[in-house]
Amino acid sequence: MADLNSAAIFDLDGTLIPHTSAEIAFFFHLFKKGNLSIFNLLQMIPAIWTARGNLHEMTKANKRYLRNKRVRDLQNTARRYFEPQISRIVFPRMVEIIEDHRNCGDKLLLLTGTLDLIAECFVRVLGFDGYRAATLEIVDGKYTGRITGILPYGIGKLEVLRDLKNNFHFDRDRTSLYANVFSDRYVMNAVERPVAVNPDAKLRIYARKLGWEMLDVK
Repeated sequence: MADLNSAAIFDLDGTLIPHTSAEIAFFFHLFKKGNLSIFNLLQMIPAIWTARGNLHEMTKANKRYLRNKRVRDLQNTARRYFEPQISRIVFPRMVEIIEDHRNCGDKLLLLTGTLDLIAECFVRVLGFDGYRAATLEIVDGKYTGRITGILPYGIGKLEVLRDLKNNFHFDRDRTSLYANVFSDRYVMNAVERPVAVNPDAKLRIYARKLGWEMLDVK
């Protein structure tokens, strides 16, 4: 049996970048550029009602605003929007950490609940080996507005981590995972070296109780 790899796994929002949500930033970019119509927004009314105005909760599983958008067009839009600014918005300290892991020969992986077309931009620019994100369903070259597979959020990230482990053959005992919110505690507990980056209040208390490493970066 081949030796297992060491790995470093990173969350995106709040961990690598200071934005609350890269997807929300992209949402407003699309609206500003006229890529979203009033009809697209109307399709989200049920989600808005359920989330009671919480935009993060609204966009977490509901992607109806992307319904019937051409895949190639939206991917190109994401690249033009994100890739020129990635080197500026990723925390400098996290860039250093990424390079340290790269120099050690670790597999570099992104595990995020953001859209796959957004995650691809960061993976490409940062030179990561792979990723798992919210996978948008595609039919006839267009997005349906639905998510396929498991949404990498909360306990779902733990299921997705298992898939990443199978695909990249890393050893949990030689793996670091960087995340920033309490809902990531499940996946953080599944690796040898969890690191809380800019942790929210609940994760800070939880990490301190378990003796996890904590980083406050800006």
